[in-house]
Amino acid sequence: MGFFDQMKQMMEMKTKMEEVKKKLDSMEVYAENELVRVVANGNRRIKDISIKGGIDDKLKLENSIAAATNEAMEKAEAILQKEFAAVSGGMFPGMPGM
Repeated sequence: MGFFDQMKQMMEMKTKMEEVKKKLDSMEVYAENELVRVVANGNRRIKDISIKGGIDDKLKLENSIAAATNEAMEKAEAILQKEFAAVSGGMFPGMPGM
């Protein structure tokens, strides 16, 4: 494969990756526990945090938010890895972090 073929292939991959990023923006993952619900998109951006019911214990609420946020990020990361692996054909394992 020549240089120009490689460049063409890289440009095609870049276009596909941009399409995947747009697709991931529209995907949502949810994580919730007894106190909070966190919604993130496939690009690991928090879209919403909802607090359920009355909360008297600030530390418990903070811990619940952290736990639900971490769970949402793990789900979003799994989707991100899967989508980019499909585009790159596994050429760059573990690549996302964009």
